Amino acid sequence: MNEDRSVKDIVETGFGTIGKIRILRTMAEENKLFTVYALHKKTHLKREDIKRNLSELIQINWVIEQKLGNYVYSLNREDKYIKKIISFFQDIGYTGEKHYL
Repeated sequence: MNEDRSVKDIVETGFGTIGKIRILRTMAEENKLFTVYALHKKTHLKREDIKRNLSELIQINWVIEQKLGNYVYSLNREDKYIKKIISFFQDIGYTGEKHYL
């Protein structure tokens, strides 16, 4: 999936909106499966925006969608970009343990 897209396209799609950044942060903070409802409660985004953003994040393979009764979503923690994003978020104190420069 990512092989057919340029790095520029992947990054711009992945970080295209504040909603995507909030979704990525929420998923980076907890290594678990999220429903749209759970993401709505944590990010305070509109459900329609969450669904649209998830769809785009799934297209670039940053998020994995699974059908387990309901659809659930998780970060693709094996993706090279996601690994660096999680590390970046932690290093700047955007998620998890705070680090000060």
